[in-house]
Amino acid sequence: MNLMELRIPAGFAMYFNKFFDVEPEPDIDTEDFLKNWDYFTEDILHIIKLEYTNGKMCIPTEGEESIIIDLGWYPDSSPEGEYALQIVKNNGYWDVLKEKRTKNRFDIKETLEEWLELLSSNPEWLKK
Repeated sequence: MNLMELRIPAGFAMYFNKFFDVEPEPDIDTEDFLKNWDYFTEDILHIIKLEYTNGKMCIPTEGEESIIIDLGWYPDSSPEGEYALQIVKNNGYWDVLKEKRTKNRFDIKETLEEWLELLSSNPEWLKK
């Protein structure tokens, strides 16, 4: 099993990645659970936008406002689920700025790469 190949521009830190190039497989013994459930959980991918601090790129510290790109499968481990890709402002609470939902992992990959490039090249993009 291979991870999805992702183009991630400079300025981002990958916190967690188990976004694999795999299709969900329904479990024949139970209709409400995936056989390969461990690839389809609420915690698939977590990327944080780095910030400049004293002339260096740094991960924002606990309590500082940050931009996070998060990917999960909802409902967790369910054949009825779908990917949920979000851009979140973390300023003490989870403020969703942008979201895409689909079962198609290739649409998620394309959207993720597009959002990362926009965040990298045009930080004001989210404010539009």
